[in-house]
Amino acid sequence: MKEVRTRFAPSPTGFIHVGGVRTNFYAWLIAKHFAGKFLLRIEDTDRERLVPGAIKAILEDLKWLGIDIDEGPSMAELEKSDTGWVGDEGIGGACGPYIQSLRLPHYKEAAEELIKKGVAYRCDCSSEMLIKERADQMARKEMPGYSGYCRHRNVSSDSKHVIRLMIPQNESLTLEDPVKGKIVWERISLRDTVLLKSDGFPTYHLAVVVDDHDMKISHVMRGEEWLATAPIHVLLYKAFGWEMPIFCHLPSVLGQDGKKLSKRHGATHVRSFKDSGYLPEALLNLLLLVGWNPGDGEEQEIFTREEMIKRFDLKGINNAGAVFSYEKLNWMNGMYIRALTPEAFAEKVRPYCEVKNLKLDEVKFNAILPHIKERMKFLTEAPDLIDFLFVENLNRDMDAMIGKDVDVSKASNIIDLVVEALSSLSDFTVANIDAAIRAIPEKIGLKIGPVFVVVRIAVTGKKVTPPLFESISVLGKEVTIQRLKECKDLLQSYQPKAVVNSGH
Repeated sequence: MKEVRTRFAPSPTGFIHVGGVRTNFYAWLIAKHFAGKFLLRIEDTDRERLVPGAIKAILEDLKWLGIDIDEGPSMAELEKSDTGWVGDEGIGGACGPYIQSLRLPHYKEAAEELIKKGVAYRCDCSSEMLIKERADQMARKEMPGYSGYCRHRNVSSDSKHVIRLMIPQNESLTLEDPVKGKIVWERISLRDTVLLKSDGFPTYHLAVVVDDHDMKISHVMRGEEWLATAPIHVLLYKAFGWEMPIFCHLPSVLGQDGKKLSKRHGATHVRSFKDSGYLPEALLNLLLLVGWNPGDGEEQEIFTREEMIKRFDLKGINNAGAVFSYEKLNWMNGMYIRALTPEAFAEKVRPYCEVKNLKLDEVKFNAILPHIKERMKFLTEAPDLIDFLFVENLNRDMDAMIGKDVDVSKASNIIDLVVEALSSLSDFTVANIDAAIRAIPEKIGLKIGPVFVVVRIAVTGKKVTPPLFESISVLGKEVTIQRLKECKDLLQSYQPKAVVNSGH
């Protein structure tokens, strides 16, 4: 079997959509499954929509996802392109250039070859003519499209013109798709499409066929929305006499409402998931199962990357659209977080703490992390859980401390007793802290819950934190007692919120 070669061919027009990630993750998996190659090609021929810095963002997103690239733009290509590249690394390969704006001679040559073969022609119709033609067709209630006016005209190559593909109207076409099965077009309803624009840039249809052939692509993964124009690509492969790659048209990624996933459903771009505290392994695991299953009857949901590569095949891809479940993704993310080694967890959490400008004490940081990992679903939760360790002044939620069981006087008494109990400890361990504080509620006739709330808010500033005794142990005896005393001072001037009388 010839080498399996697949590709990711984004346009540098913004961040990668999660549906595109799923498509290209499948392409990456099939390449890795067969020990093949995965290529990156930048499709930057839509000049009006280019976004400066988009290539850099794309490469950063792929790196975060852990999708490695075997061939792609070299440093020289990136420097020549005008797509806003900023960086110091390239990829390279034997089939370059891998940026379409650097491949214009290839497309010009291919278009001229099609003219010589009699399957393409030059068209010099002005935009005004095309607009009028379309209006007339719609007035006659005909399907709008180019009439083929220039098919039989001898348009000079020196004039401003485009090159169009001559699409046969009465020819049937067949495509064997591993996902959709055998697809037959009894009649092609498309009109003669433009292949090469007057500015020398190709349209998508010509560029993608030429590039996939030149780069020896064996499998093309793309969304099912491309089925409508697939006949153009089949015709081009036939016209050139080239072997077609295996086309796999994937079903759409859907939201919970059954409609195509969009930002109204939630985060949809890779960068959004990263910023929200998801692990790339969780995102890819979910995307694997949004449209594919191993087909062995097992209900396995968590896959290692090695398992994904080993078990992925085209037969397991579903024909129908599949729902992207944020709820399942959240569950998966928690599972992956809990599976991290202590070192990996610290490495993942650290950037989110740095964004919040926390000045981390490494000893305290590493000591508290094991106590928050088990209760987290998102990496972004970490800073709010541990920030009390790294700030000098707490912003305490005093209102949450005072309730029906604890007034200001009782809260002050609790703090006095805790200070006394902790001050007497010579060994400030979790077990000793636990025993010292647990003995207090019985002394003052209170349940343990309200006492813990007072201590937690006095020491950490909030009701939700890592386990209380572990938090106190990591914070240290001196700082803990200092904070307890600070809180008692605040209670002297604290005014409880007035109770609003709702009676008439």
